[in-house]
Amino acid sequence: MSSLDPVRHVVLLEELDAGGVRVETLGGATAVAREPRGIRLGAVAPDQVDNLVTALLDAAPESSAVEGEGEVAGAFAAAWAVAVGKRVEERGGVRLYRLGELKVPDTHGSARLARQAETELCADWLTAMAREEDAQRGWTMTRPLTRVRRMIDERRLWVFEDGAGPVALAGHRRPRAGVVRLGPIYTPPYLRRRGYGAALTAQVAQNLQPAEICLRTDLGNPHSHRVYQQVGFEALADLRRFQLISSV
Repeated sequence: MSSLDPVRHVVLLEELDAGGVRVETLGGATAVAREPRGIRLGAVAPDQVDNLVTALLDAAPESSAVEGEGEVAGAFAAAWAVAVGKRVEERGGVRLYRLGELKVPDTHGSARLARQAETELCADWLTAMAREEDAQRGWTMTRPLTRVRRMIDERRLWVFEDGAGPVALAGHRRPRAGVVRLGPIYTPPYLRRRGYGAALTAQVAQNLQPAEICLRTDLGNPHSHRVYQQVGFEALADLRRFQLISSV
């Protein structure tokens, strides 16, 4: 079985940890499937698209979305739609960043771990974030109280505090193979454009070093790209997202 790169394929590895099904062809194409997030493509040569579709039809025929790099992702999504009898729509995409040289902005305020008393606030913010993203993602996230409590217990959820209380939040996944992916990262709309998100992201990354740090952000959000580049993140890969839709 071919290896998955711990940074480039960080989300595939996370999906595997969460119970996803890994499929690999004899030609070395690999993917991980887990609903409702669908199929995440690893390295797939163009001549392996049909073989990977066949393998996934046996392993995860209910898969309703596709994410992967470049033209081969589009070719796979089209072939998958034909195989399962549905239409396919491209729904934007995300850019994967890897941290290079960290630059911590000089912003008033500081990062700290979130407290259990802030569970409701953080859950409300993540619900608002999910609402902004649902249309592109193709699936709906339920109110994440349990997730927030777990992240606070595991010291994986941070807030940026400026004056009276929290003004932004940032979480991260559990370290895996020396790599940590940041996210979710959220600043309420009325508090944006003040440098809180950049400062919080940088300070959390600083606390997680020497681990290798990565994150993902929507291709359609140019402001977030500027923020992450400002603190030292470098683009690694663009991934396209496709949603399967009933033909009826």
